[in-house]
Amino acid sequence: MFAVSARSFLKATGLSLAFHAEPLFDGVGLTLAPGDRVALVGPNGVGKSSLLKVLAGRLSAIAGRVEYGPDARVGYFFQQVPDPGQSVGAFLREPLAELFAAEARLHELERGIESGRLSLLDEYGTLLERFETLGGWTARARVDEVSQRLGVAHLDEHTPLARVSGGEQARLMLARVLLTEPSILLLDEPTNHLDADAVAWLGDYLAAFPGALLVISHDRAFLDRVATQVVELDGIHDELQTYEGGYTAYRAEKQARWQRLLLDYEAQEKYRARLAEDIEATKGHAAATESATANDHWRRIAKKVAKKAKARERRLDRELQSARWIAEPRTRPTLTLAFPDPENDALAGLHVKQLPVMAGDRTLFELADLEIKPGARILISGPNGAGKSSLLAALAARAEPGAVAVLPQTHDGLRLETSVIDYFRSRVPVYPEDAEQILTGYLFGEEQWEAPLRALSAGELRRLLLAVAVNEGAPILMLDEPTNYLDFDSLDVVERAVRAFTGTVLVVSHDRYFAQAAGLSQEWVVRAGELDC
Repeated sequence: MFAVSARSFLKATGLSLAFHAEPLFDGVGLTLAPGDRVALVGPNGVGKSSLLKVLAGRLSAIAGRVEYGPDARVGYFFQQVPDPGQSVGAFLREPLAELFAAEARLHELERGIESGRLSLLDEYGTLLERFETLGGWTARARVDEVSQRLGVAHLDEHTPLARVSGGEQARLMLARVLLTEPSILLLDEPTNHLDADAVAWLGDYLAAFPGALLVISHDRAFLDRVATQVVELDGIHDELQTYEGGYTAYRAEKQARWQRLLLDYEAQEKYRARLAEDIEATKGHAAATESATANDHWRRIAKKVAKKAKARERRLDRELQSARWIAEPRTRPTLTLAFPDPENDALAGLHVKQLPVMAGDRTLFELADLEIKPGARILISGPNGAGKSSLLAALAARAEPGAVAVLPQTHDGLRLETSVIDYFRSRVPVYPEDAEQILTGYLFGEEQWEAPLRALSAGELRRLLLAVAVNEGAPILMLDEPTNYLDFDSLDVVERAVRAFTGTVLVVSHDRYFAQAAGLSQEWVVRAGELDC
C-alpha cells in the first residue's frame, strides 16, 4: 500500500456554494489527516456530493479554499465514467500507466541484451529501479485482487465501458480509485451496487487504510465498521455538526443533543415568559398608580418604577438577541410515505411457469414453476451479476397489468429534461393539484415541481421514483436496492412503510439492517445460474 506521511492532509476553510442562486452551504470548514475515517451524512439535497466535488477539485466553490499537503494523493470516487468509449482493461490500467509502460520497455531491453546489445544495460538498470519503486512486482496481483473483490474480474478487458451495466461501471470506478493507492480517499456512496462479500472486503480495506477517508454512505452497518467520526451537513446550521464514533453512536448522540436542546429551550422560554409577564405587570401597576393619584410623591415613584420596567424590557430584548440565547430548535421536514393497502387481494400473488431470466440476449437461468403467495415478504440476495435485477424484471413482465409497482435499481433511462411534476403525472394519472400535494409529502417544494430531473440529486431522484411506486397502488411491490442514495431519516420512513404494507413484497438488497427492519421474513438466493428458494 502507498506510504502515507503526516503531510498527506486536506484542509478546507470557509467553503460556500449555491445552486441556481439558492445557497447549499455556507462557511463550511473541514480538516482531514492521516488516520481520520470520517462519514459525511445529512438529508438528501443539502449538498453532500457537491461538497465532496469541491474537496476533490472537481467543482469550484463561490467562497473559501481547499489546501492539500505536499504529499497528498487524492482518490475521488463518483459513479460516472469519464469516457464511455474506453475499454475496461485500459480504464483499469490507466492509473498504473507508467508502471505498465516500464514493464513493456523492460521486456524489450531484456530481448536486446539477450541478443548481445550490452549498451542497453544502463537503461535497463535505471528503469528496473523505477519499476521497483512503483511497486511493479505486485502491480498485476493488485489489479487482480481488487478486480476480483469488487466483482469486475469477469469483464472482458476489450469491452467498451458503454457496454457494461451501470452497476459494473460503478464498481470499475471504485477499483480504479483504489488502484491509484491514494493517501486521501473521497468516496461518494461506494457500497451502491456491491454485493455483501464486496462490501465486507471494502469495509476491511478502509478500516485498515492508513490515509485520510471521507465517505458518504447510506449503509449503516458499513459506517459502523469504517467510520470513527461522523460530520453532518444538516441544511440548518452553517457549520458541520461533529459526532464521535460510527452510525450507531451518531444517532444516539444526535437524539441526546436534540433532547438537551429542547429541554434548555423550553426552560429558557418559561423564564422569558415569566420575565415578560412580570415586566408588563409592573408597567401596568405603575401606569395605574400614576393615573389614580394626584400626590406628586407617589407619581414620581410610579414613574421611576415604569422606567425600571422599561430598562428590564430593553435588557430582555438584548438577551433575546445575544449569541447565548437559544434559538428555537429546528428540524428539516421528513418524508411522508404510506403504501396504500391493496384493493384486489386476488392479484397480490404471482404464479409463473417456464420463465427465462435474461440479461440482454443471454439466458441466466430458467424458472420451471414458481409461486409467490399473497402477502409474501421476500428478500432476494446473491452476488453481483447473478441476475437479481433480471429476476425482478422477468417476474414483473409476467404479472397482470397494474399488479406490480417497481422501484428500479438505477436511474438509467430517465428523460432528464422532463420536469418533476410531468414525470410523476406520466406514471400516476392525477390532477395537477393532487400531484403537487403528493410531491410536497415527498419533500419536493413548489420551486422543484417544474424543475428538470437533471437538477435533482441522486437521493431526490430516488424519492421521486418511490413516490411513483407508492402511488401506483399495486398489490405487489418489487423494490431493487431501495436504500440506495436515501438519507437516514428517509430510510427509517421507508422501512416502517414497507413493514406496514399488507400486500406482497420482493426486495433486492444487500442491506441486512433494512431487511430486518422492513420485516422481510423469507429469503431467495440467486447464484451460479439458479434460484434457491
